[in-house]
Amino acid sequence: MFENIIGHKQTVELLKEQVARNRLPGSILIEGPRYAGKLTLALELARSLTCTGDRSWNCQCPSCRSQKLLVHPDTLLLGSDNFMEEISVAYQLLADNDQIYTRYLFIRSVRKLLRRFDPVFYDEKETKFKKVQPLLAYLEEALSSINPEDLSTPLKDKLLSGIVESAGDLSKELNQSTIPVNQIRKVTFWAHTSTTESRKVVIMENAEKMNDSARNSMLKILEEPPADCFFIFLSSRTGEIIPTIRSRLRSYPLKERTAEDDSKVLSLIFRENSGSFSSISDYFDSFDPDVESLSDLSSQFLSFYMSGTAEAKDQLKEQFRDIKGDSVKVFMEKLLEQAGKALPGASSESVRKLDSLCRKLNRIWFDFESLNMNPQLLFEYLLYDEGDRI
Repeated sequence: MFENIIGHKQTVELLKEQVARNRLPGSILIEGPRYAGKLTLALELARSLTCTGDRSWNCQCPSCRSQKLLVHPDTLLLGSDNFMEEISVAYQLLADNDQIYTRYLFIRSVRKLLRRFDPVFYDEKETKFKKVQPLLAYLEEALSSINPEDLSTPLKDKLLSGIVESAGDLSKELNQSTIPVNQIRKVTFWAHTSTTESRKVVIMENAEKMNDSARNSMLKILEEPPADCFFIFLSSRTGEIIPTIRSRLRSYPLKERTAEDDSKVLSLIFRENSGSFSSISDYFDSFDPDVESLSDLSSQFLSFYMSGTAEAKDQLKEQFRDIKGDSVKVFMEKLLEQAGKALPGASSESVRKLDSLCRKLNRIWFDFESLNMNPQLLFEYLLYDEGDRI
């Protein structure tokens, strides 16, 4: 149990003990930074909760086999994520080295996206479901043709590239800004409907993204949770989860992995032993050619923000206009990451400014995702102090 989790020893040991003694709370929050392994831990927790064998990673019970392939009918995944980032990395690994572990990585990366379109969440008559049905059918058929443990038949690149392309089309149809109330209501109905003897698990990524209606609906089920149903909330921005929901969740924090643990993940999971990457974040960024320039821009901005000039402000304003699409979130993530690294050893005045910047970024993130505001206008807001008039 939890053999595939690297790092976070204290939290993992606590979860292991509570699962073994049947004392895990019905509603929990796994919180931690990006790439800390929140979803990996949640999926392993779901496997352990539904296992009918010895709960080891190599358990061959029907439940564990379906959990490893992310097709277990009594585990739901909802909420948004950067699915194509993981799919692209897994595809490259599989294309370079066709092994059992790379096949599992690839299949699981695609299924994390597919499970967001679970029939539980949608009515077959809904326009959106009809629109994506051909993509879902193709991806299901294509993935089912890949046997992760049979390497006797080599995989064709045409098959893999077709899966990646279709997954990209499917990801564009997913609502990334909020978790809609209708999904929470359908989860509630599903959770109270007993169809099997297995425990049910609901995993919600970026749980802070619920709108007011969804939060109210979620509160009702947390106040009267059904028996043998576990709710696992995941978040990197727990301050945005309203107190009434947080008070009903047992928190299990994951700290940022140490350099040693990051190195273990890169070596054991991604077979990356070159020493070229200082963190998992750096490794994933290497697959996106735009990340380096966005990281440089975030460094330029942070330098200006701490002690900048009017000339630099005008230059940054021009550069902000080029940030569009997926690059908006990448830039904000890089800026938050660099602001966090600047905190240790900073003066009290610098800490105040960095704290103000983080609060601005959280506000911008919400306005961009929830209110669909123009990112260029939001970024310009970063260039001014609280007392300035724009």
